Amino acid sequence: MMQLSVRRRGRLFALATVTAAALLATGGVPASAEPTASRVSPETPTASVSVPAPGPAAAAKATSSPSFAGTGTPTRSRDRAVDQGAPGTNSIIAPDERYRINPTTGFPYRAVALVTFSGGRCTGWFYGPDVVGTAGHCVHSGGTGGAWSTNVVVYPGYNGSSGAPYGSCTAKSLHSVTGWTTNANHEFDYGTIKLNCRMGDTVGWFGYFWQSASLNGLPTRACGYPGDKPLEQWCGDNDNGVQATVVNSTTEKVYYRNDTVGGNSGGPVHYNRSGCGDCSMAFHGYGGNPNSGKRITQATYNNMQYWTSLP
Repeated sequence: MMQLSVRRRGRLFALATVTAAALLATGGVPASAEPTASRVSPETPTASVSVPAPGPAAAAKATSSPSFAGTGTPTRSRDRAVDQGAPGTNSIIAPDERYRINPTTGFPYRAVALVTFSGGRCTGWFYGPDVVGTAGHCVHSGGTGGAWSTNVVVYPGYNGSSGAPYGSCTAKSLHSVTGWTTNANHEFDYGTIKLNCRMGDTVGWFGYFWQSASLNGLPTRACGYPGDKPLEQWCGDNDNGVQATVVNSTTEKVYYRNDTVGGNSGGPVHYNRSGCGDCSMAFHGYGGNPNSGKRITQATYNNMQYWTSLP
């Protein structure tokens, strides 16, 4: 009996070895050995408060969401923001070709927003009546040890000493994805501020789009609130005297040579696109030569649609 048991164990061991070899040959791993974290997409949405979960993932039925100009009627009172400082990387690719937007009441400039929070400020852009896109690091400090931003206020079209022509609005909830809030991965550094009001009906909003093909060569424009200026809106769309363009695009990132400074984080990387209007392809995030931002992919697009649909 003992001899038979040994032979049986030998056969079982051999079978297990063959099975493991077959799995390895096909790139598979036994289900019990697969880390749970690997099943979580880095584009899984996260939020600062409890919100309805998105429905089953589905392919986007559209590749773009068009811009909307809004009514453009300024408010009578102009709210004032306090400069909270703008950490980040300065990336002026000489010569400095930025230009100030003044006044900021024209479209799409009124849909670009100064975003302040405890300890910092960033740039955001309306992409719906009550949703403002921005960098992930503007709404969450990143990683499992990070925290959601507090005292978040949005000022569309803020114009330096003239203040906010459309007033301000506080955040109802903050949103990002696990790729940023869990892993602090710069490839997923984007988020959204859900507002307590519908300022977008007045200031309008940017369109946005995704495509699987390369973005290389598309024109780029970067607008926002750079830290070296007194809460003024500045834009840049030139690269050494010619139209700036996407110099490289990867699966998750877009690279371009528009001049930016800390404080521009979260701003729209956009251009005027047929059928979409002033349309964004990325969320600006990092300085360098070239600069870079989170590319709007199909998964990003789906999240933006989901955040827009939240009550």
